[in-house]
Amino acid sequence: MRANPAQISIFVVAAIFLLVIFGRIANEKNYVPGSLVNGFSTALGRQTTQSFMQTSERLWAKTVKERGELRNVIYGQSDVGLFPAQTEQTLAAYPFTIWDMVPASYNCPFEVERVGRMGEGGKWVCGMSRYEKAKSPVVLYSMGIQNDTSFEQQMMARTNAELWAYDLTIVDIAPFIHPAFRPRVHYQQFGISGTTNPHNVPPYFSILDLMAQNGHDYIDILKIDVEYAEFQALSSFELATRQPGMEFPIGQIIIEIHLFHGDGTTVNGPLFLDWWASFEARGMRPTWAEPNLLTVTMKSEDEMPRLAKYSWINVLDTRGKLWKNS
Repeated sequence: MRANPAQISIFVVAAIFLLVIFGRIANEKNYVPGSLVNGFSTALGRQTTQSFMQTSERLWAKTVKERGELRNVIYGQSDVGLFPAQTEQTLAAYPFTIWDMVPASYNCPFEVERVGRMGEGGKWVCGMSRYEKAKSPVVLYSMGIQNDTSFEQQMMARTNAELWAYDLTIVDIAPFIHPAFRPRVHYQQFGISGTTNPHNVPPYFSILDLMAQNGHDYIDILKIDVEYAEFQALSSFELATRQPGMEFPIGQIIIEIHLFHGDGTTVNGPLFLDWWASFEARGMRPTWAEPNLLTVTMKSEDEMPRLAKYSWINVLDTRGKLWKNS
């Protein structure tokens, strides 16, 4: 059957439309890295822990390579900011946020479980069952609590964890801890910083100095939510423990990252990515990520999604309870 003139006109218009669309796509900035174009397919399946971790390491390394390629493109000439896609035009040019550059790309070799309440307070733990089976006490540090101890209390209810907790805002943690757990809790109203200042009111301490006070050279789990102070505190700790032959002495870090103004400075994209990479170099791998959208919903700061929670595990660790029952 021959097409009538109206059908022919429709086909011609459709063809022109497709040519225009594909032409625009071809001319837009292309951020698809070569590793994706020539990528590989990996099925995790049922493997030994060692082979599972080897696969996870390859998956993580792939995202690190992609991050480097993207960083060279977007931050090579100028700083486009943490959240450059704020209009349709900028989305076409920069289809990402800073959080897309640090995905949780390493698969936890055990289960990942939320411990604590839903919403604010609860945390995602890699390998909770491993801590439950631990014979020696789990050394748990919690920095930044306010009045929510749902994570800490569930950890103590389900494991033999002993808790060292610090917060600027509460004088006594006892009202927020079940009486059965209080003998295993050590609390001080301290702030967390990169340097120790015991004369401040309240005092500020570095992570390393707190460990020394407690007689510790290793932490099984560090939960840290200290409103931007995480950058100085963890950078100072990482630098102090960067010695020949010395492992990074934390098994798992559960952190809330705050990308807003603090201490008179602002974290930009390149600085944040360098900070993140310094912990990857020590063996920390991101196994979980959860956005915290309260700055958006509460219309605080500039209403940008500047908060995110991550769980990191130390894959170069030889002392951690994730890797041995002790």
